[in-house]
Amino acid sequence: MPSLRPPSIPLIAAVVVLASSPVALADNPPLTSSNYAIDVFQGPVLAPVRVTGLAGAYAPIAEGVEGIGANTAAPALRSLYSTQHVDYDLSLGFTLPSSVRNTDFDNNGSVGFTYKNFVFTQLGGLIQWGPWGAGGLASLQSYTLGQDASGQTLQLNTSRFQIQLARTLFDGELVVGVGLRAVSLEIDSGEGEKSNLASMLGVNTEAGAIWTPLALPLRAALTFRAPVQGRLNPDSPTTADDEGNVRVANLYLPSTIKLPWEIEAGLAYQFGPRPLQIPWGPERAERFKALPRAKLLLTGSVIISGAASNAIGFESFLSQQLERSGRHLLVSPRVGAELEPIENRLQVRAGSYLEPSRFDDIRPRVHGTAGAEVRLFRWSVFGMTSPETSWRISGFVDVSHLYLGWGVGVGTWH
Repeated sequence: MPSLRPPSIPLIAAVVVLASSPVALADNPPLTSSNYAIDVFQGPVLAPVRVTGLAGAYAPIAEGVEGIGANTAAPALRSLYSTQHVDYDLSLGFTLPSSVRNTDFDNNGSVGFTYKNFVFTQLGGLIQWGPWGAGGLASLQSYTLGQDASGQTLQLNTSRFQIQLARTLFDGELVVGVGLRAVSLEIDSGEGEKSNLASMLGVNTEAGAIWTPLALPLRAALTFRAPVQGRLNPDSPTTADDEGNVRVANLYLPSTIKLPWEIEAGLAYQFGPRPLQIPWGPERAERFKALPRAKLLLTGSVIISGAASNAIGFESFLSQQLERSGRHLLVSPRVGAELEPIENRLQVRAGSYLEPSRFDDIRPRVHGTAGAEVRLFRWSVFGMTSPETSWRISGFVDVSHLYLGWGVGVGTWH
């Protein structure tokens, strides 16, 4: 049985505070039917510490569970410290309610959030064996809507899932992957098997590749995610009326939920004596231990997101207001840098990304990000991991107009 390295499990608590005075928009008309779609688009980078510190420019790096959301080839991409034939990684993160309650989270020009009781959670894992890798990532959002006429508490859950299979080719110089991504929406009442009142689900494909030339400290990445569209499950107890409207808990449910198509491309280059990739082989563990630490990693990516017809944003759905979203194709460029000024003790990161708005007449906003991680001490966790395991603490900040977020994490140092 091969030994497995301990999982790196960052615990992220992102907290956002108001950066300036609220901006009031003209009142939008209320929804009066189900003749609309929800545009499931996320503008701000809500991701683990390293990804956010690099402003989301992670597609060409794509290491660990964090890479699953950035490139479909990520599950098979070996980090320098991955030396076992069978290896794995785990990740868990959560966002506190204050993260979006007092901020213009979806960049529609209006500050505030409809419901106070909610939880955002992201969890995932991957396993690698030889040249193969498989992984999954789930982003879960749960809202407490209140009580219905019978006194039962109503819960709304919306989720995004990714499941991927990848493989390295040409002696590790090319990594390719395929996968499925899904979006769902559910409204539940009370407990038990018949608690589900309505559910929607949509699934489509994605594919990606990363070029990792062994002779160069360079990586190039490209991934495509097909559009996802989900409709009401015909087995849902709540059905449409004669006019095609579906209403639950005073909410007009959408006719569809849409996750727009995306193309993401990126390039990374690393300066300094530390290589960006090393060959796979029996001597890999010894080579990794002997590697110099000094580096300057520069990374950049761009995400192109498609339009969503007849759609509104998720916050507009919660507030039941008709505010059109996703009418135009959007482009989001991202750049980041990472270096280790104190070798084997401190890493720092900084970056910037443009967050376009999905709403008409709202200008895009520029984010600035920064992050760091510090090596603390060695600990075997009461014998459950190697005595050589070093632990670290890390954090990031993300600043923009009407948005200031921060996060912390813990995990293993590499």
